[in-house]
Amino acid sequence: MLNPLEVKAGMDPVALKKQYGGRLAFHGGINAVNFTDPDALFAEMKRVIPVMKENGGYVISSDHSVPDAVSFEDFKTFVRLAKELGSYT
Repeated sequence: MLNPLEVKAGMDPVALKKQYGGRLAFHGGINAVNFTDPDALFAEMKRVIPVMKENGGYVISSDHSVPDAVSFEDFKTFVRLAKELGSYT
């Protein structure tokens, strides 16, 4: 498992999944900086999650610890989007 999948360190989750998806599982990849901007968070999660969940092997998580500036409401937005975009239905 590749953990963490840290966007701030220059890692591109989508590119890594395309290159190593058949051999590795991934954890993270959602830039924690975007948690305070619902529109940016949605755009990133919509870009990343569909590719990452394909054929399994992905644990949805932030790429780093969640900053103190993130409110509980902002974090609930992340959880809601993770459920909406990340379910295998």
